[in-house]
Order: sequence, then structure tokens, then C-alpha cells
Amino acid sequence: MQVFRVYHHKIKGYQAVPMGFSISAFITSFLWAASNSLWGKAFLLFFGFALMGGAIAAGVLLHFPMLSLSALAGFAILPLWAGMQGQQWICDKLTNQGYSLTKRITAANANNAIAAAKRDENKGSDNSQASSGPRPAATFGKDFRDIRDNAAANSNQPPPQEFNAKPWKRR
Repeated sequence: MQVFRVYHHKIKGYQAVPMGFSISAFITSFLWAASNSLWGKAFLLFFGFALMGGAIAAGVLLHFPMLSLSALAGFAILPLWAGMQGQQWICDKLTNQGYSLTKRITAANANNAIAAAKRDENKGSDNSQASSGPRPAATFGKDFRDIRDNAAANSNQPPPQEFNAKPWKRR
């Protein structure tokens, strides 16, 4: 069982993205990014591989073993970066396209995750007929900032009188 993030778009429908390390992004790197229409990341990976390959060749030809070893380390780190961040890149792409995160679901595959998200949405719409789409995303910072900072416009609590007092400074 794997954890999926299920996204919903009113026109395009549902998309499920598995969370965790992406083996296919690790193995094929820039080809995987290009096939998922992540053109900026694909260009960065391709350019990084070309740069590291050139540095390895230059280190060998110029007899600089440290250049070759450091470029070889960079050559090994690029696919790790793609594997670790690949699924998050897809989530960011979906968010930029107007999808909203509906649910995080543990399922066997993406189709089961989408089916479970649809069932939950239908169950929620049966209970409350007013909701027609997925629930809006939570906005924690905006909602709780006024309570925490006592900065609400209609707050009943005035600021304490000694708030601006500085007793530790000598006059």
C-alpha cells in the first residue's frame, strides 16, 4: 500500500500522485521530467548531466583527479535529487494548473485512490447538499494569526498598558 495525494480539477477531473521516492525519476532523470512536461526541471537535469560529464572528461584529460571525482559525485547526486523531488514537482505542477488537493489516501494504486476520493466526495455531498466540489484547502496561518497575535480588528481585549514599557533600561 502506498500513500497518494489526490487532486481535483472541475474540468479535468482527478489526478493521483504517489508520495515518496520515485524510482523512474531516479533511473531516467531528465527523460522522466520531459515526459511529465516538467520542461524547466528537464533542462536543468540535462544541463547538469552535460556539465558534469564535461567536467569528468576535462579532469581526466588534464590529469586533475579531484575535478573528476567531484564531477562524478555531482553526476551521482543529480538522479538522487530527481528521485527525491520528482513527485513533489508533479504536485506543484498540478497546483499551478488549478488542481486542488482533495485528500491523502493509502491505496494499492492510483485508480483505487481516485475511486476512494470520489466515494468520499459523494458521501460528503449526500450529507450536505450544499457542497458541489472538493473541500477548500485549509489556511492555517491566516485563520489563527489574529487569535495568536491579538491583532483582530474587533478584538475585545485591549493591549496591556505595560506592553511598551521598558523597565530594564535606565533613564
